[in-house]
Amino acid sequence: MDFTAWLIPDVITSSPALYLAAVVSAVLLTGFSKGGFGGGLGVLATPLMMQVLPANVALAMMLPILIVCDLFTLRHFPGEWDPRSFWRLAGGTVIGIMAGCALLVFFGRPDVNGERWLKFIVGGVSVLFCGLKAWAVWGPKKEAGEGRKPGFAIGTAAGLACGITTMLAHAAGQIVSMYFLSHRLDRRVFVGTTARYYLTFNTLKIPFFFLAGALSDKSYITFHTLKWEVWLIPLCALGVAVGAWLNRKMSGGVFTAIVYGLLAITGVRMLAQAW
Repeated sequence: MDFTAWLIPDVITSSPALYLAAVVSAVLLTGFSKGGFGGGLGVLATPLMMQVLPANVALAMMLPILIVCDLFTLRHFPGEWDPRSFWRLAGGTVIGIMAGCALLVFFGRPDVNGERWLKFIVGGVSVLFCGLKAWAVWGPKKEAGEGRKPGFAIGTAAGLACGITTMLAHAAGQIVSMYFLSHRLDRRVFVGTTARYYLTFNTLKIPFFFLAGALSDKSYITFHTLKWEVWLIPLCALGVAVGAWLNRKMSGGVFTAIVYGLLAITGVRMLAQAW
């Protein structure tokens, strides 16, 4: 058996060494973030993968990795979550996932340059999230307890944005965090709620990726994409465990700033490539 075929996809758009560095970094950053270290580090994962793989393959390979990391995270918070805030976000997310699936089908048409559009969207979302992160750090701060908790309408709108961005870029994390933080949840309840949200809707995305592949000329989840990521699964457990350990031992502020700096560079590069 040729194990190289399982390790290095035959569709990579870079050198094998750069591919290995990018995918290992993407998986570990996702694990660190899911483990509670550095808040939102996983936002860089999909843009990194798209630097070394076609956009549709990168999206397909990231989804099982996200689900496995979600499982490892949720086992640490099995009963700690806030059902009310979860369900307020859930309805809009379902609608957003269906809209995102329709966009993937459109991008998969032979007369549409789907690769360009996906890179343009992911690059734009990356730059936008860098701006949101900067605003959260340097923008005006509210006093503790100030402001009302978002109601059903805001939850539905936020969920719609989450559903579309998670289908097209696996990048709903920043919106999800901002929404649940607005509910002023206890730290463990916050992590448990977000972990349950990610696991639920990352799993729900699976049939929609199959549907997008069946209705367009682009394939997403296939035997090959699953084969190429088997060796990455153990890194999910390692990343979550190390993220949880780092969360207890040190501040993730500097590391997060570095990652968002890289995200800004990657996002601008993707926008330039798409343009």
